[in-house]
Amino acid sequence: MRLFRTLALAAAMLASPALADDQPASVRITYVASPFNVPSIVMREKGYLDEAFAAKGIKVESPEITSGAQQTQAIAAGEIDIASVLGGTSAILAKANGVDLQIIAAYARSPKAYFLMTRGDGPATLADLKGKKVAGPKGTVLNQLLVAALAEQGLTLKDIEYINMDLPTARAALLSGQVDVATLAGANAVAVEKAGGKPLTSGEGLIKPTTVIAARSAFLKEHPDLVEAYFDAHYKALAFMKEHPDEALAIAAKEQKISLEDAKAQMPLYDFTPVMTEDDVANLTADQDFMIEAGMLPKANALDIKVDLIAPMAFETE
Repeated sequence: MRLFRTLALAAAMLASPALADDQPASVRITYVASPFNVPSIVMREKGYLDEAFAAKGIKVESPEITSGAQQTQAIAAGEIDIASVLGGTSAILAKANGVDLQIIAAYARSPKAYFLMTRGDGPATLADLKGKKVAGPKGTVLNQLLVAALAEQGLTLKDIEYINMDLPTARAALLSGQVDVATLAGANAVAVEKAGGKPLTSGEGLIKPTTVIAARSAFLKEHPDLVEAYFDAHYKALAFMKEHPDEALAIAAKEQKISLEDAKAQMPLYDFTPVMTEDDVANLTADQDFMIEAGMLPKANALDIKVDLIAPMAFETE
């Protein structure tokens, strides 16, 4: 248990009108396994989340919502309480457009894990993207990577045909020849490479993506003890990964349907440290600046990232 986070949540509980008798019958926490979200995979396999909330007599619902935009829409509608893996760009866009959420921790940092992939006979360089069909999930880190890669060549999204697809669909469309390039990560990128494809670029040097854990502001305010229960499970999964790395990788490989060797190759691409730093704030601020420059976010809607978006508890040390 982390002392500073515990004290912060205890203070929030004293300030909150919610009492134990007002606890919900269930909490809704998204489950996102891709691209290679080992803590979430381990947490589910080991039952840590169910265990943490069962102690409070609360059931956990785990909708599998991979799209950042759909997760933030669900938060806005009160349909989920915690988005366990949310792209930093999705959090920024949602908050800037009035969705009442707060970042409560980092999930992962992984610029080397995001790719623009093509087939072996596809475009040879980024400059060849002009006029090509590119598939991938819009409003995500991969969307940002695509914009950044195009900008390096003096191009914009207007210079390509950009088709919104989730990762498995984009991978299938690429391999079947329906599109020229797909924005992919994790096992989907590995599958394309094994099928003879190749990366045009990774995110390294182009983006500094941070995925985060976010909560409905009302849920955080009214049920800080339940947020703490979530973190109990999350940190338990991280501890298991540290103490039993081989078993954790085997669990992740099975869930991702990849070989253990591929899982071992993926693991070094990720930093799963939850505590946020000033570097994370700077990276998210740079992401926002980039989205404004790219026309993805009106300048008038810009946030003070640290003040407006990130809960103080996100910076608490272990």
